[in-house]
Amino acid sequence: MTADSDRQIRELLETRTRAFGRRDAAGAAADYADDLVLYDAVGAFVRRGEDPADRLEEWIPSYRTGIGHEIRDLEITAGADLAFCHFLVRVSGTMRDGTEVGMWVRATSCLRRQGDTWTIVHEHASVPFDADTGHAVLRGEL
Repeated sequence: MTADSDRQIRELLETRTRAFGRRDAAGAAADYADDLVLYDAVGAFVRRGEDPADRLEEWIPSYRTGIGHEIRDLEITAGADLAFCHFLVRVSGTMRDGTEVGMWVRATSCLRRQGDTWTIVHEHASVPFDADTGHAVLRGEL
């Protein structure tokens, strides 16, 4: 992996984090590829061929505040034209109904380089669950 690829991918993720804070769906979705395959923690098991900005334009307004999007433990592996990264992300903010959100999500992003630009072609987000109760584990020590 080149230092330039690492820098570009980190900047791509940081740009999305800033877009969530501004409640900017188009900005948060700008680096998704047209043929994105999304395994989201919310909603359908798999999304293909959808405009990811549409999904974000539905989700973001459910927050009264900007959405905190803190990335932790980011690891990137990149080849010439393909890369993947995995990390934890803390989503936080206040929902329209006053509910305070503060939860950790596991994420993996797969990227493809076309020319000098990296785009996300696959993203997977999930939360662990308690095997005894079947309930999602959204808070706790990492």
